[in-house]
Amino acid sequence: MQQSKAFLVVLIGFLSLFISSQLFAQADVIKERRALMKSNSKANKAIKKALAKGEYATVGAKAKEIAANMGKVLDLFPKGSTAENSRAKAAIWEKWDKFDQKRMAMKTAAEELAKAAKTKDEEKVGNLVKGFGRKCGSCHRSFRKKKKKKS
Repeated sequence: MQQSKAFLVVLIGFLSLFISSQLFAQADVIKERRALMKSNSKANKAIKKALAKGEYATVGAKAKEIAANMGKVLDLFPKGSTAENSRAKAAIWEKWDKFDQKRMAMKTAAEELAKAAKTKDEEKVGNLVKGFGRKCGSCHRSFRKKKKKKS
């Protein structure tokens, strides 16, 4: 009887540690993906400013940064990694293939933009930048909750 109680206490302790470690890991991945998305947003803004100034090297570098980030996205969305402070919709995991397709489309668009920036063709680069924003927004509309209004 004494051994059963001791075993139960140890088992509960291990389960508690496991559950709390999973919650912390989930919070970390949400924090990490939020940082990645903010990095993409900053890079996109830098691309627009650089394009206006004709700074094609910056356009190319920032596009490569976004392409590299898009290669990391799937790892930052482990199944069920949602929380009160996460804007990720359940549709991400329900429509994983579509989510991945949109991610790959964005990665490909970033790679194309980086290549085009080398040509310094203002019209071509400008058109790719416009399409770039639409691809990003398309994914957000499908897989990201709207911001909560502050009251």
